[in-house]
Amino acid sequence: MRGRTLSVVLLVACLLVPFASAADPGVNTEVDTSGTPIASITTPQVSSDGVNFTIEVVLTEEAAGNGTIVFWEVQQCINTGVCYPPEMLEMTEDHGVWSYTLVPVPTHTYINYEIDLNYSDNTSEVFPEGGFIVGGKVWSDCWVSGTESGGDCGRVAVVEGGIPGPGLLIVAGGLALAAVIARRD
Repeated sequence: MRGRTLSVVLLVACLLVPFASAADPGVNTEVDTSGTPIASITTPQVSSDGVNFTIEVVLTEEAAGNGTIVFWEVQQCINTGVCYPPEMLEMTEDHGVWSYTLVPVPTHTYINYEIDLNYSDNTSEVFPEGGFIVGGKVWSDCWVSGTESGGDCGRVAVVEGGIPGPGLLIVAGGLALAAVIARRD
């Protein structure tokens, strides 16, 4: 019974991935900091391959005064539809401004991010709750997302029509999983 439940959950998760990744291509999203220990988050409006990308975080007075340490969890996704594993990066503090600079990977589409606060009492919080799907996102100056592209990147190959590769794999995997589940019954 446990295996069947796990299989159904995995099937549903696989089928929802295309919908989660299809949210507003080319539109940056910001982390809502209202009511949090974060006073502000500043990022560039666009990211560029090989060019420094700096994020800055300012904490509220209370959070800044109690020994809070700030981490930037970042995930870079590239134009082929692949996202690299998230990285947890410890930010450095200078006069109340926490910052970190990275160099985006070649052919990146966007940078996903969230902010992790580690408090002096050994507890932590992630902003926003809900992961990268609701987190901050900064799009590249040359991006491809499914059949759409944007920015200033000259000629970029965009798939026209048909089922995109990742979608086809998800559908095939879902059907195979459904066949295995049906066969067990």
